[in-house]
Amino acid sequence: MTRPRRLAKIPNGSWPRRMASELAAGYCGERTVEDFLRRVGKEYPNPRVKEGRRQLWLIDDLDRAITAYQELRTDAAEDY
Repeated sequence: MTRPRRLAKIPNGSWPRRMASELAAGYCGERTVEDFLRRVGKEYPNPRVKEGRRQLWLIDDLDRAITAYQELRTDAAEDY
């Protein structure tokens, strides 16, 4: 029996500095937590806080990963 996929969350207001997987997935634009977790360690960084089951990603780490990924796909000198 498979577990239901958990939808990513987008907060009402501002993004917190530290995010659990549901918020980190939403911040990165992933539809589900499982999609986000599959890319952790590849496209996205590992969580900065790991205390047992508690895992938190820092917004700065996610920003760097997103920016690096976008820079690979576009030419910085290109006109928009």
